[in-house]
Amino acid sequence: MPTRALDAIYRAAGVLAGIFLVAICVIVCAQIVARQFQAIIPSADQFAGFCLAATSFLGLAYSFRSGSHIRVTLFVRALGGTAQRLALIAALGIAAAITGVLAWHTVAMVWQNFSRGEVTSGLVPVPLWLPQAAMAIGLALFALAVVEDLVRVLLGHPPEFEAAEAANEISAEPVDGSADAP
Repeated sequence: MPTRALDAIYRAAGVLAGIFLVAICVIVCAQIVARQFQAIIPSADQFAGFCLAATSFLGLAYSFRSGSHIRVTLFVRALGGTAQRLALIAALGIAAAITGVLAWHTVAMVWQNFSRGEVTSGLVPVPLWLPQAAMAIGLALFALAVVEDLVRVLLGHPPEFEAAEAANEISAEPVDGSADAP
């Protein structure tokens, strides 16, 4: 089933997002240590910014699928039956359109910068398409995840994120009732 294969891809992108987050920490710590020795790491802030963009965009599909995105579920759950399903279809349709357009234009931007051989303006020139590629991949995967859930809902199945949201709600409840104690 394509959902399992896509879940593996979303998870891999989430792992990459985590790796880039650790890379930010490493870059910042290295810069701090370098300053203690009156040295700098050229373009450290630029590379940390690239890692931040990669972390932010590569994590989109994984966090969407795991129920971590902020949604209009409070409003949608207040509706019943057909109205709830239609609101979910509308929300997913709008999200699919927006993420699709963003992904399309971002991929076009990356291709354009690759074709032109554009480089960054920092101390260390880096081909601009490299850091932008993580953004394009992340947006494309996010758009794919949203479209996948839209198709599931249109076919009468629940979206994949609902199971993750339910699991998140259950895991947030106290097990021993200690939260009620004074």
